[in-house]
Amino acid sequence: MQSKTQTRMAAIDRRGFMAASGTALLAAPFIRTASARNRTLTIRDPGGPVGEAYRKAFFEPFSKRAGVDVIGVQSSHGPTGEIKAMVEAGNYAWDGALLDMSDVAVLTDRQYLETVSGPGGLGPNASQIPADLRNDFLIGAMGYATILAYRTDTMGRQPPTNLADFWNTAAIPGVRSLRKHANGTLEPALLADGVEKPHLYPLDLDRAFRSLDRIKNDIAVWWTGGAQTSQMLKTGEVDCLVTWNARAQVAIDDGAPVNIVWKDAMFSFAGFAILKGGPNVELMREFVEFASAGERQAEFVKHSTSGPCNPKAFDFIEPKLAKILPTNPSYFAEMFVMDARWWGSNNAIAQERYENWLVG
Repeated sequence: MQSKTQTRMAAIDRRGFMAASGTALLAAPFIRTASARNRTLTIRDPGGPVGEAYRKAFFEPFSKRAGVDVIGVQSSHGPTGEIKAMVEAGNYAWDGALLDMSDVAVLTDRQYLETVSGPGGLGPNASQIPADLRNDFLIGAMGYATILAYRTDTMGRQPPTNLADFWNTAAIPGVRSLRKHANGTLEPALLADGVEKPHLYPLDLDRAFRSLDRIKNDIAVWWTGGAQTSQMLKTGEVDCLVTWNARAQVAIDDGAPVNIVWKDAMFSFAGFAILKGGPNVELMREFVEFASAGERQAEFVKHSTSGPCNPKAFDFIEPKLAKILPTNPSYFAEMFVMDARWWGSNNAIAQERYENWLVG
């Protein structure tokens, strides 16, 4: 008999976020301990609390199972330049790296990454990751959403239920804030203007900026950092804004009367990638398969408000925690996945136009 979670996951099969088939049970990762003995994996991670979560959920358990040392190394955000330099010089400080979708889009054009699957194809755990949350060079390990959030004490009687409501300042008053960056702002502008999610990309920049023109004078704060949005929600400096789910959750956890709107949220994901030509490519592939297991990703989200990419993870997550995660099946069906390849090709153009528009 299927669990309630499995039943819900099957219901959103049309979105690609589905439960594994009844025969694809959670598999023990295939670790070739003999080949791994006396070796070290060095993996780039973001450091801080998130890096600590990776250590507890992935690095230490894999180290014990495979008999290797796994070392997490903090680096700058978006370390594409460092990876290019390592591969071109053949001098590897890292075997793998935690990268987001946009990083991978930049690196795969010049083949700086190995495929995550070997000659035998994807392992049973990685195969459970939905197709829109993985590609040849990246298997999703964690994800986050760009969402609309509002204070219930000031907007509770007539709250914004979607991005069109956020744009409708005349009918739904309140102090608003948007990000001072094109990524994660142009998509809401188009959705608010009536573009359907399946037709968002390639982004129609002219239409997006016409939509932004309608709300520009009603934006009290153009925010630049996630912590800033948490603080504004907590203090009541703004009534509603577009931010990341984790930053809104911080305000909620601190007691602020804040609600998250998951409809039309933009989902982005990160995962572990393998540097091209490194000394431990096969061992990194084994690690990626290990980190793709639902049980491992469920352990990770205990220490983070990111969502698991393997839907099987929800079989191991307490309902109270599942309610705040962006890949909860109840929310994910109404989201869309950011097109990292479009942003990889158009980020500079879009950002330059956005900055000129802000000061124009």
